[in-house]
Amino acid sequence: MPTYYAVLLALVLGVGCASTPYTSSKPYTNTLGMKFVPVPGTKVAFCIWETRVKDYAAYAAAYAGVSMEWKNPEFVQLDTHPVVRMGWEDAQSFCTWLTKKELAAGKIKAGQQYRLPTDEEWSAAVGLGKEKGNTPKERHARIKGVYPWGQGWPPPQAAGNYSPGAGLVDSFEHTSPVGSFSANALGIHDLGGNVWEWCEDWHDPAAKTIRVLRGASWDVGSPGRLLSSYRVDYSPEYRDDDDGFRCVLTNASGR
Repeated sequence: MPTYYAVLLALVLGVGCASTPYTSSKPYTNTLGMKFVPVPGTKVAFCIWETRVKDYAAYAAAYAGVSMEWKNPEFVQLDTHPVVRMGWEDAQSFCTWLTKKELAAGKIKAGQQYRLPTDEEWSAAVGLGKEKGNTPKERHARIKGVYPWGQGWPPPQAAGNYSPGAGLVDSFEHTSPVGSFSANALGIHDLGGNVWEWCEDWHDPAAKTIRVLRGASWDVGSPGRLLSSYRVDYSPEYRDDDDGFRCVLTNASGR
């Protein structure tokens, strides 16, 4: 009998249940080596890592006109660090390119696509489940005392790449290579810390002026801002040294 996760990811990827049973220990791997696992309660598979420098470099080499700001953070980045100085539109362009690349390679099927996670999908991945509120603005910071590592403050040592203000000591002054800290129960790394991650959503859909980011970053250490339910919001073109993104894979035709 197929496992629950095998059936779920088969639905996500649009393949039969006889396919390889992708799980947190055997993720789906794409042409860039990005690994994806299913998230119960959603219809997408999450990349277990934030998008890496080497992933974005492949896109920048293939696609003319890419902003080169990603090459100039104020600290050293290696290939396996999360790419930073990403605006929402930069992340969207990467996802569009990757979808076309994998369709051409026959790796995914027509109707599937890579995109950013929605705010609600991100909440499912971090373990919050269903939150009260119809928009990210309404859901912001409403669940208290719940963090990516669990409940309680301060965080345990090695909980993630946060500011020393959180009381943690790690060897990374800025970003860390993806996967440097333990994954959550679904096999996903860095849903807390390292870099803020853009989501699909408008912070306030009625206003449509600013987008949502989740997960905190290497320079955040205060209890309120490390809550799993905490959101920040920036204009889509905003770029900084602590902003990156994570991809999901869906079989939806579009959003």
